[in-house]
Amino acid sequence: MQNLKEQIHVEATTVTVEGFRLRVLTAGEGPAVLLLHGFLVNADDWRPTIACLAEAGYRAIAPDALGFGHSDKPGGAVYSLQRYANLNAGVLDALGVKTVAVVGHSMGGKHALATTVLHPARVSRLLIADSEGFMQLPLFMRKGGALPFLGEAILSLSALPAVIRMQLGAAFADPARYVTPELIARGRETLGDPQVRHTMLSLSRHYEANDLRGSGLWPRLADIRVPTLIVWGAEDRLFPARYAKDAQAAIPDARLVIIPRCGHFPQIEAQEQFHGLLLGFLAGQEVL
Repeated sequence: MQNLKEQIHVEATTVTVEGFRLRVLTAGEGPAVLLLHGFLVNADDWRPTIACLAEAGYRAIAPDALGFGHSDKPGGAVYSLQRYANLNAGVLDALGVKTVAVVGHSMGGKHALATTVLHPARVSRLLIADSEGFMQLPLFMRKGGALPFLGEAILSLSALPAVIRMQLGAAFADPARYVTPELIARGRETLGDPQVRHTMLSLSRHYEANDLRGSGLWPRLADIRVPTLIVWGAEDRLFPARYAKDAQAAIPDARLVIIPRCGHFPQIEAQEQFHGLLLGFLAGQEVL
């Protein structure tokens, strides 16, 4: 199976939506699945899932979110949940896709929820994994960017190798296996990019527009009517698994699967189980 996945061609294209250039990875033919990545990463993190979906007869679509990866990074007040939802719908328009199953991890889970609420006719199914939006983030993350020099100071500290190692260690149940020198180097490269740092400051300075409650989208989660699956790592120390229950309570008839011995990245640390859950959910199988 691995050899087959390695042969799957993943195409990187650029589409323009609302005047912004967005890089999009696509592969496969069949029903479309939109994959939305988390904070400080990009669509490349979905490559194993893209290959899995393409092999199973789906069309995988994974954009770099505005401000991240190889997409435009305009900064300022352009970032909001409504903007991200509209851009996701625009990506579908650019690719000639009417409806999709939406999969969102971490920050991407929040974007997936906003897309489902604001563009309900475009979404057939919803899967969120270790999603942002259900816990109160620390004050310095929510407001630090709005204070002169504090945001820049926090960013400078966050780019230190020891801090990156600590943050990554909290993201995995088995950090000794997954927190490699290569992963730390990638984190340093990302946090050292002035444009990405500009994105981070902008998101902090306009936090309310990117928060489910602050944006007014929280009550509208109750309007979600598509089949919804919530997946969470039992040992997620970034967004602890107790918040998965809050997510389940907020979304009508949502099913919840908590994966043992797994941290914040189930698509990496429990890849086989995550892919099995995803494919079963897309096929309409009952989640027990």
